[in-house]
Amino acid sequence: MSSSFVATLRDPVCGMTVASPAEHSLEYEGDTYVFCSGSCLQKFQAEPERYLSGKSRRGEDDASGSGYTCPMHPEVVEDRPGACPDCGMALEPRAIPALTRTEWTCPMHPEVVRDQAGDCPICGMALEPTTVELDEEENPELVDMGRRLWICALLTVPLFLISMSAVLEPDPLAGWAPRTFWGWIELALATPVVLWGALPFFQRAWSSVVRRSLNMFTLIGLGVGVAYGFSVIAQVFPDLFPDSFRGADGAVGVYFEAAAVITTL
Repeated sequence: MSSSFVATLRDPVCGMTVASPAEHSLEYEGDTYVFCSGSCLQKFQAEPERYLSGKSRRGEDDASGSGYTCPMHPEVVEDRPGACPDCGMALEPRAIPALTRTEWTCPMHPEVVRDQAGDCPICGMALEPTTVELDEEENPELVDMGRRLWICALLTVPLFLISMSAVLEPDPLAGWAPRTFWGWIELALATPVVLWGALPFFQRAWSSVVRRSLNMFTLIGLGVGVAYGFSVIAQVFPDLFPDSFRGADGAVGVYFEAAAVITTL
């Protein structure tokens, strides 16, 4: 008797939808699984039960569907909100909360509302079901990131304009103050953007290094940190740099706007 053939169009490793026939596939215990890439196939071959059992990284079996998981790495399951240890994305609840509920009300006395079927205590008529829409639960990460976005944008726009004025001929700000002065203004504007606005990126970048799972937050943290760190040293200690680092006005170039714009974008 031939083994059963169960084709699936969802990658068991990353959860992505895969068109059939797939370039990468594997038959395991009589079932055929498809993968979006050779990397996912290799991960599955190494630990197939990890991706089929629904177990978390801590080995806890969570068949109830509760907890939080990563949309890109469904094998990651935690019991509280946080960041994915692989890619740094925010974990999402596994169980999708209901957006509606049913109430029973009297057609003659709408002020009578019950959580279950029954009779109206006023007129005795049978209560009728009514579907009530619930307010969607507020996403705390969205609220926090939205606040950071607008505050950082308010600081980044003037910072970007000050920086870009240096490439114009003539420099519209040169008559007001020397470029070194504007460097201090850029430092003042960029510091809260980098140290506060980019803090979640730095935290996830550091976690990616500790876990040795480099991701996009590693790149963001490295780019923003290097641009800001170099600029601070260049602005505060310009004498440390040789003449080859200086422009026509004798100032060392800074990249505060790059760090701030990357963070805000």
